[in-house]
Amino acid sequence: MTKEGKKIAVIEGEFDTSRSAGRLAFRNFCNMAVWYSENLSEEVSTKMTEVLRKGYYPTQTPIGYRQGIKGQDSDPKKKYPDRILAPFVKESFKLYATGEFSIRTICEYMRSKGMTNSNGGMLRKGIFERMLKNPFYHGLIEWHKKSVDETVYYEGNHEPLINKKLFDQVQSVFEGRTVKNKKVHDYTYMQTIKCECGHWLISGEHKGHIYLECHNRDCKFTSIREDRLEDQLILNLAQFVLDDDFLNYSKIAIKEMSGNIREDNKEKRKSLNMKLAQLDGRLQKINNAVIEGYFDAQEGIAEKNKIVEEKHSLLQQLGEAEESKENTLWDMTEKMVIGFNYVPYAYRKFNPVAKRRILNFLFLNLQLNGKKLRVQAIPEFEKLKLVNYLLQSEKLLLNYQPNAEKPLKKAFPKMGTALSCSNLQYGGPGWT
Repeated sequence: MTKEGKKIAVIEGEFDTSRSAGRLAFRNFCNMAVWYSENLSEEVSTKMTEVLRKGYYPTQTPIGYRQGIKGQDSDPKKKYPDRILAPFVKESFKLYATGEFSIRTICEYMRSKGMTNSNGGMLRKGIFERMLKNPFYHGLIEWHKKSVDETVYYEGNHEPLINKKLFDQVQSVFEGRTVKNKKVHDYTYMQTIKCECGHWLISGEHKGHIYLECHNRDCKFTSIREDRLEDQLILNLAQFVLDDDFLNYSKIAIKEMSGNIREDNKEKRKSLNMKLAQLDGRLQKINNAVIEGYFDAQEGIAEKNKIVEEKHSLLQQLGEAEESKENTLWDMTEKMVIGFNYVPYAYRKFNPVAKRRILNFLFLNLQLNGKKLRVQAIPEFEKLKLVNYLLQSEKLLLNYQPNAEKPLKKAFPKMGTALSCSNLQYGGPGWT
């Protein structure tokens, strides 16, 4: 430009580029501008690193969390679980970890339940997929440093919504899904119920009704209507409706178990604390090695990331070990009993995802022999059903004895024997 006789003007003035002094001043001005930009970038990066090391997430709040509120939360800079969206996020991870549902299916299901993005807008499939890949939800902050082109992990100071084990299961499902699901219809009982010949029953629509058919040419079975199959499913689910006194029995049993649980947790905490101390020592050695120049910063970052992830996993295990397992067991039992007693009456109203989850939770096998459904419950639930029958039979017998002990107290010995002696193995007893 200067060779063509053009002059360069800036906001602060004009440079006479026809003279050497003017060209020198212009070059100095350009160097200062470059220095200012690079220095500002370094300062921002330094401040950002300080924020990350303290466990704060410096960008937009992820789905399922909210920004802290001054005067309401102890630290307004932290991210806190959103009481509305956080349960949706937890359920999404659990559903996808099963490997039975596509991202699109779960995304549509969660939208139908009221899940939105962080801004309250419509939840899109791409955003939903990024959420499932974000380690923030199990307590780690993933940060990409452009200056060294490295991804660094920091321990967050927020409350995790899931544990690392569940997060790893979800990532394994992602890695295994190399082929896109080409199925147009997502029927309720897809790959859920088998024919007596051993093949899965295939769902299809015909004249306004959904039928389950066997596509094995050598099989004599033809088809069964889905609503008639559900009639049989509901009858089998009704067998798990538990007696009201079952809750009282469970509470006493959990109290007896709590002593052993506390002792086991004590040993587990001791072991985990020793491992954490060893990791802290390794982390300090790596920092010293980088400072003394034994290996470069990038190698140090890679090693530190491994240790940070391992340490975070141990901290989660320690947190789980310190929880009150007695209260947790009781809460789970109470929810289970209420759930068992509610499911048969509301089953038809559930959506396909919920129906499949219930069946996979309760049963090992579902098989049609002719038009009759045969089920094999998971052994633990088969034992619960047996205990429930014993409790009901004892109550009926004691109704005829005026001075009898309370049914629950009388039934305890028989229940304990039933639970300890039941031998319900896969493929053996337990079919109904």
